[in-house]
Amino acid sequence: MTECAQGIVTKRLNSRCRPCARSPDWIKIKNVRTPNAVVGGWVPGHGRLEGLPGAVLLREHHEGRLRYIGSVGIGWSDHERRQLAALLTAAVRPDCPFDHDPAAPGARWVLPRLVAEITYTTRTRAGYLRHPSWHRLRPDLAPDSLS
Repeated sequence: MTECAQGIVTKRLNSRCRPCARSPDWIKIKNVRTPNAVVGGWVPGHGRLEGLPGAVLLREHHEGRLRYIGSVGIGWSDHERRQLAALLTAAVRPDCPFDHDPAAPGARWVLPRLVAEITYTTRTRAGYLRHPSWHRLRPDLAPDSLS
């Protein structure tokens, strides 16, 4: 096994490297982190997702402030997306809940009521999530419990 920043690569000892081809003898197991984050807003979807969230905007408590950490728009089933749309519509607020306004054209802001469990690989230098994916809604957690 060889460790890398993105995960672990395992291979059969007698396998050969195949240039420009994936081998079933070499398997990459990605490192993923699974934190909880507070949903602070959403961006409407387009096309078949018209009227539904295309992505949610996430925040976390950091040094006593609510810091924007990125958005996630993958990992939902159609049913989950519709359910989330109803919850977000019921929590509308007029202003941005983050410590600074993220660059999210068309964003709609919500009260900090929903906690999401997400997965991601790493963070950027600015602290944003890299390769985030929705895992599940956490109705058992209150946003204040994450600080």
